[in-house]
Amino acid sequence: RNLSYETLRNFLPLLSKLLLDVDLDKRMAVGGDLYDAAAQSLLAPSDVMDLEWNGTSSLQDLRVIVEGAFIHLMQPGNTNEVALQSQFPRFVNALEKLSDGNMIHERPFFMSLSHALLRYKTKLPHSTRDLVTNVMIKWLSMSKDSNESRLCSALHECFMRLLNEWASLGNAVLSRDLLLSLSEQAIAAANKTDEFASLWIKNDAHFAPVKEQYLRMLISTPEKTAESWKEKMGLSVEKVDVMDTTS
Repeated sequence: RNLSYETLRNFLPLLSKLLLDVDLDKRMAVGGDLYDAAAQSLLAPSDVMDLEWNGTSSLQDLRVIVEGAFIHLMQPGNTNEVALQSQFPRFVNALEKLSDGNMIHERPFFMSLSHALLRYKTKLPHSTRDLVTNVMIKWLSMSKDSNESRLCSALHECFMRLLNEWASLGNAVLSRDLLLSLSEQAIAAANKTDEFASLWIKNDAHFAPVKEQYLRMLISTPEKTAESWKEKMGLSVEKVDVMDTTS
């Protein structure tokens, strides 16, 4: 069967509903024209459409469209903190089905998502920050790729780049303690066999962009705290110092 025809006939109605629900969620939130109806239980947010997206993992063209719609949603002014609690899980579910659970190599998507989020500057709600960091760590963990592939992935690099950018804005968006904690969670999600230290110490070329972001994090971290983090990640001070001077 022709893929384009199958996409249009069977799955574009799902995309249309996804976008319609985005608009309804915003209108049902405080300040929206449907807020009173929602408050009286005359309207309610739609549930996540789980089964409906089954069988879409081969539809790369549709995945790109959903990714674009998601990035548009995350731009400042296109949603609000309350509505996003309903909108976000629907897009996550759709993307997980469209990608067969493997989002770690979607570099253009993650770079665009980061740019959208950084436009909030210090006004990014913490609830939005937490939605994003939780799902990115989840996607690192759920990928069926090898440990090395997950550790060297575009997702891992973009995640740490985003954390560093947030941390550079001060504690308003991301505290130093939370930055270090999230970095440890990302490593644990991707690093099932302690391969992180091995890639770091041997200066693996594919790991270099990820390592650059961790070094950026450590440079801006107090020395004792940075040394403690290195030890926890299996990086002795001696090995790291030798490695860094030869990079």
